[in-house]
Formats: sequence, structure tokens, C-alpha cells
Amino acid sequence: MFQRFFYGRNGTDALNMALAVACLGLMLLSRFMFQWLFSSLAYGVMFLCFFRMISRNIPKRQQENAQFLKLFGRLRTKHARSKDKNFLYLKCPQCKQQIRIPKGIGNVKITCSKCKHVFQAKV
Repeated sequence: MFQRFFYGRNGTDALNMALAVACLGLMLLSRFMFQWLFSSLAYGVMFLCFFRMISRNIPKRQQENAQFLKLFGRLRTKHARSKDKNFLYLKCPQCKQQIRIPKGIGNVKITCSKCKHVFQAKV
């Protein structure tokens, strides 16, 4: 029965998860200071989260999620790359595709997987 209710609805995505975390944070803040302000904000964020979850306007919700990921997705990828110390990230000089190659292998010919341009790099 519950599955049939959610059929054709947006469900959860990255923006909904961020809204849920923000709601929990606001609820915790409301326990310590400005209870009426933070609790009303938390309920508003919770309402928005549930509204997005049961919405049938999927293209609009996907567009909102894409904008959220475009804005905040870069932070996660930069952080992940900074932890990746065994690889070097280069850009293809022709199409600007990002290419990951292992460090410490010396001079290497690289073929771009997107445009098939061949270039050399010292790693």
C-alpha cells in the first residue's frame, strides 16, 4: 500500500537529504536558544522536505535537485580529490575533460577518453 502511494512521486534525493539534516540541526538549536524561532523554521523546512517528497511534478523537483548539486556538489568533489593523494588530475588541452592519472610514472602519453586527443605530461 505504501509503495503504491509513492508511485509517480518524487521520493527522496540529495536536496531532500540536506533539508532533513537542516531540519534536525534547527530542532537541536531550538532546544538551546530562541525556541520559537528555530522550531518554526524547522517545521517549515520539514514541510518543504515532505512536500518535495510527495510531489508529482518530478521534472521541477529534478531541476531543483540539479541546481542544488551544481551549487554544492563541487564542494564534495573538491574534498574527495584532496584526499586522493595517489593520483593527479589533468585537463585535456583540447576539450578540458578532466583526466585522472597515477602519480610517479614519469613522462606519459595520455589519450583523452572524450575527444581522443593525445598529449604528453610529466607526472
